[in-house]
Amino acid sequence: LYPTRAVAADMEAEKALGNEKFKAADFPAAIEHFSKALDIQPTHVLYSNRSACYCSLRKYDEALSDAEKCIAAKPDWGKGYGRKGAALHGLGRYNDAIAAYESGLGHEPGLAMLTNGMAEAKAEMEASQDDGGMGSLGNVFGQPDVLQKIAANPQTAAFLADPGFVAKIQSLQRNPSAIGQHLQDQRVLQVMGMLMGVNIQTPDAPMPQASAPPPKAKAPEPEPEPLTPEQEAALALRKEADEHKLKGNAAYKAKDFDAAIGHYEAAIKVLPGEPTYYNNLAAVLMEKKDFEGCIAMCKTGIEKGREAKADYKLIARSFMRIGNAYKKQGQLDEAIRSYEDSLMEDRSEEVEKLLKQTRAAKKKAEAEAYLSPEKAEEARQEGNEFFKRGPAEGPEMYAKAIEKYSEAMRRNPKDHVPYSNRAACYQKLMEWQLALKDADRCVEMEPTFVKGWSRKAGIHFYLKEYHKALDAYDRILKLEPANEEAKSMTEQVLQAVNAANQSGEVDQERQARAMADPEIQAILGDPQLRSILGEMQTDPKKAQAAMADPTIAAKLQKLIAAGVLQVR
Repeated sequence: LYPTRAVAADMEAEKALGNEKFKAADFPAAIEHFSKALDIQPTHVLYSNRSACYCSLRKYDEALSDAEKCIAAKPDWGKGYGRKGAALHGLGRYNDAIAAYESGLGHEPGLAMLTNGMAEAKAEMEASQDDGGMGSLGNVFGQPDVLQKIAANPQTAAFLADPGFVAKIQSLQRNPSAIGQHLQDQRVLQVMGMLMGVNIQTPDAPMPQASAPPPKAKAPEPEPEPLTPEQEAALALRKEADEHKLKGNAAYKAKDFDAAIGHYEAAIKVLPGEPTYYNNLAAVLMEKKDFEGCIAMCKTGIEKGREAKADYKLIARSFMRIGNAYKKQGQLDEAIRSYEDSLMEDRSEEVEKLLKQTRAAKKKAEAEAYLSPEKAEEARQEGNEFFKRGPAEGPEMYAKAIEKYSEAMRRNPKDHVPYSNRAACYQKLMEWQLALKDADRCVEMEPTFVKGWSRKAGIHFYLKEYHKALDAYDRILKLEPANEEAKSMTEQVLQAVNAANQSGEVDQERQARAMADPEIQAILGDPQLRSILGEMQTDPKKAQAAMADPTIAAKLQKLIAAGVLQVR
């Protein structure tokens, strides 16, 4: 069975409230709203959202339960496996977490949430298996291409000028478990961070530079192994590529974009595995409004960055630039997806702001796309057809007419006529307060619309709010002095007022509604009028004198028409 529109709307409302609370980090409140939404209409997205909330509260068992329900509801959705992996990771079940991420990648290869989660689970599993943590830290130096990676990184390449430092690295390559003996050297810490893809801060010392060889000790030191030809070649290539990059940066600042492209392409040709140059080239293509080229270049940079295990911040920036390019083209869904991918790599205030702005722009664009005076009129005419069928086919036709008139309002919010039409439907359904609300809105939007005033007057007449009905008919006669219907109905209202006044019976419900009317309250709050009303109780002649004053007479007539005052 498909949910009704009302049920779907209630679910979406609770879901939206849950999302707002999640963004504000009010996870218990977010869980409450997502749970209400699930009670109304369960979906895989709601289970995923609630699982994320439970993970944030470290309630991993509950998070796992929701993740499994999410997967059961939509087995081909990669994000559900990401939720399961995160919950299992939190429970310390690393092998199971890795298996969940791998299952997700089978459905959505390359999804950042899954690749990053699996990498973190593997890293933590390795750390947990290590004795004291030192051995696993040293394992990063056991890679055969450590020196090449150090040479290829501009922040660490200069360290290789120190033979003593090179000897340390070569020693760690042979025996990674000796890492604890070298952690006092800030250069070793920085290289270790580079190899692990993290930024290890060393606040107690400035960025170390290549230092001079240590002074000769009394005992002769073994000679460090010289750089291999491959290492020397890597340093030379890095230097050559960076020279092209610097020239490209200068051309970019001078807005000589063609020259900048040439230099960045030259840098890529020298070092095709360095993602920075691809990002620089993408920035130039963005300036030249070659948005598709910019996107393609960023994607290549991301691919190269993954291969080189580049810093997550660098990958995040590529995704942000892709989002900017899509946004420039008006492809807001793709831009939003790219910004979300960027935030999965690295939380950035700049990208969060861009994502928020783009979501708002999408919402506005969707609302504007829905606007159409022509389609609004089509919907209104369809509503009129349903309304005409009401007498023969019953209340369902009026309900369908209301849907069409409401659609007309959404498609053309400036048109007053659908409000009058919908008020008529509510009258037929005996929903008088809803009818009055629409009639009031109609004449508020267009004060010269006679039919709206007529509709409003008729509703007040039915509710026995005779003073308001008279006011409405008076507005019609000011707009159209010859309006026969308004003249006739004014007489009918006055007859009803006189009949109620002469009956001597008090309609308490009518009187209570009148006493709640601000206009009646203001009249009764007039000290002069209160004094006159008091005198009228003891001396009827005073009433005749008061009625000679047009202002006082109008107020008294208003009280009589409202049923607050009876005069015999």
